[in-house]
Amino acid sequence: MRTTLSRLIRYKTFQKLTGSYFLLILVTISLLSSVLFSLFSDSAVKEIDRNSKAMLSQVSYASDVVYNQVMTIGSALINDPKIKGFLNSKKEDKTENYHILQQLSQIKSAYPFIHSIGIYRSSTDTNVETSGFSFDKSLYAKSAKQYMEFYPRKLTVAGFNNNNPFRFLTFLLYPDYSFLSSANPLISINVEEQSILTTIRKIARADSMSNVFVMNSQGQVLSHTDSELFLKDLSQEEYVQRILSEGKSEHSFTTAILKKKHLVTYVKSAEMDWYFVSVAPYETLISNIHKLRNVTLIVTAALVLAGLLISIFLTKNMYKPMSSLFDTIKQKSPPMPNSHSIDEYKILNEVFTTLEEKERSMKFVLHRSSQTVREHYLQALLKGNIFNIAIPREIVNDIDEQLPGPYFCTMVFKIDEIEAVKERVSIDQQSLLRFALGNIAKEILEVFGACDLLITDENEVVAISQYEIDELPDGLKEALRSVQGFLKRYFKLTVSIGIGDMVYGRKNIQQSYISAQQYVKYRLIYGKESILDFAMTRHHFMTTFSYPIAFEKKLVEAVQMRKQSVIQERIEEFTELVTSGSSNQVTTYSIQLLLSLLKHFDYLKSLPDTNFNEYLDAITDIEAAETLEEIKRILSDYCAKLCALIDEKNHWLNAQKHNKVIEEVQYYIRDHYPEPNLSLELVSSSAGLSPSYLGKLFKGSTGQSFSEYLNHTRLEMARELLLTTKDTAAKISEAVGMYNITYFSTLFKKKYGASPSAYREQAAIRRVEGDLYIGNEKNEVNRG
Repeated sequence: MRTTLSRLIRYKTFQKLTGSYFLLILVTISLLSSVLFSLFSDSAVKEIDRNSKAMLSQVSYASDVVYNQVMTIGSALINDPKIKGFLNSKKEDKTENYHILQQLSQIKSAYPFIHSIGIYRSSTDTNVETSGFSFDKSLYAKSAKQYMEFYPRKLTVAGFNNNNPFRFLTFLLYPDYSFLSSANPLISINVEEQSILTTIRKIARADSMSNVFVMNSQGQVLSHTDSELFLKDLSQEEYVQRILSEGKSEHSFTTAILKKKHLVTYVKSAEMDWYFVSVAPYETLISNIHKLRNVTLIVTAALVLAGLLISIFLTKNMYKPMSSLFDTIKQKSPPMPNSHSIDEYKILNEVFTTLEEKERSMKFVLHRSSQTVREHYLQALLKGNIFNIAIPREIVNDIDEQLPGPYFCTMVFKIDEIEAVKERVSIDQQSLLRFALGNIAKEILEVFGACDLLITDENEVVAISQYEIDELPDGLKEALRSVQGFLKRYFKLTVSIGIGDMVYGRKNIQQSYISAQQYVKYRLIYGKESILDFAMTRHHFMTTFSYPIAFEKKLVEAVQMRKQSVIQERIEEFTELVTSGSSNQVTTYSIQLLLSLLKHFDYLKSLPDTNFNEYLDAITDIEAAETLEEIKRILSDYCAKLCALIDEKNHWLNAQKHNKVIEEVQYYIRDHYPEPNLSLELVSSSAGLSPSYLGKLFKGSTGQSFSEYLNHTRLEMARELLLTTKDTAAKISEAVGMYNITYFSTLFKKKYGASPSAYREQAAIRRVEGDLYIGNEKNEVNRG
């Protein structure tokens, strides 16, 4: 027992087991006690509920009796000849009024629950009331839906009931209901609410009921054990809403009222649309409920204590395997801290977790190592150098056993437009794309046979599939197309596939790989997302032809003519011809065509600032091209650059020729400007050109027209003569070929801002000022 208590105090698992058993027993005992207590209390409540319903049914019956008696009185009054005569009379007769009052008083005295009876005749405004009350005109405001209506009301009459309000249940009778108008007579029978409640208590013996009431279908209280609640609207109370919405003749339920549990019982009247309701606190329904609860608690506590002892006993037996295991591990583990609380489950979990992690790590290392060795071996098979790999023979034999074949087929997956892929994704994402390509292909291809995937290049993934027969399985190409579709749909990646030749034996896998690489190159002809094998490319291998010199000459002629449409046609003809051969021929002949064009137009190198590295780049682009459209575009761009260089060369030659002509014209003007008849026509005839063409050429080269340049030359010479000679302006004008002195003076002033004579004077003044300045400078120097 001492050992058991020690384990209970120190070891957490022992504590948890004991707590679990104890909790199970505690829950069981609690549920059993609760169920027994609930069954007893529910049985008692049901009995009380049956009694309440019986009581309310009697109350409902008593109320129906009252209602029927009122109906009987009303019918007797309406059918009585004297009452009829009184109602139909158009004259006021006090004697008749007295007799009617006597008759009504006799009826009232026969029915003690009636407080008063009154008849009101609107034609003469006559009111006969057994209690002497004046007529309440508000009763006419009631909307009658049948010949007798019922209205609960409070009525305060001065001098009566100590000026306290009467609580009436008023029955209104409309004798002429079918001809209802504002002038019709009215019979009222007032039943005092207290008398109804007294009658109900006598019949139901409900004096002990503190919360019994009657309400109509709108939730308005018609009678209540608490007189202050008369006419109160209880329709907002939750339990009243439930009563009105259930539509049952009788029912009972429990609900919370003011946060306390109550039993609500109700019965609906068969004659009237009234509900008789009893609301009782739940705890008062059973007089000895507290004693029963206490006894139940004591018995439950005793059972719980016994359950605790049972829990410790069960735990001691169930804990033995755990104890033995824990003691074994404790002996082989480092010393544990001397703690008052030891979680043996946590310690066991840590030990097993450590062992599991070691095992998992070892398995992972072994798997990665074996996978790496396997990939290395398969790479060697693809390259044909299996004899140069440093792998133990035992491991090679194990791998060979996993590659039984006997037939193998290699498939090469080439990522299309790899440069574009590099631009839009990072290096890490490129690795993920290749990894995804390999996984998807492996998952789909393994349906047809064992398959290994290798990543051999940045845009190449190789699949090595094994088959039992020398024939590709049906549906293989459809599966490869599904790989292409999946990659395009989810990774925006297109892939071309080359299916190598089927080979026998592992040592011939290299041949299948080489053939697959050759076949996939034909995406250059068939476009991206092609699936290529020997059947599709065979006719290309069998087609032989020489380099098409004739098409090259046609293309050279088209470039010389610089007609882009013709150049494009020639390129289409050239590529259409070379695509009948192998993919290597397409690339080789395209490069040969490019170099032939470069050689033919070698004379363009003489142009200044010409960069022929662009043409060498074009050769590199052709070698890297993946589709025929790329080669066509490269050739077209190359030819367009040649056309541009040819145009530039011609323009340069024409410019050189024109510059020489302009220089000769300028020399001619400088030599013959004194001649007054010097003109564009005269100079053009000596140059061998038309005057209009020479004028345009001269204007385009110098920015001046012929006449502007001639006047400029003459004015410059005139300015020199003004500064170096003493000749008159008229003589100088004639000397430069301008015999109109007025025209000469106008042009001179426009160009130099002053007339010839004024310009000479200003020049002389500037010269004198300059001499004086120089003399002063010299004097200053001498004095210094």
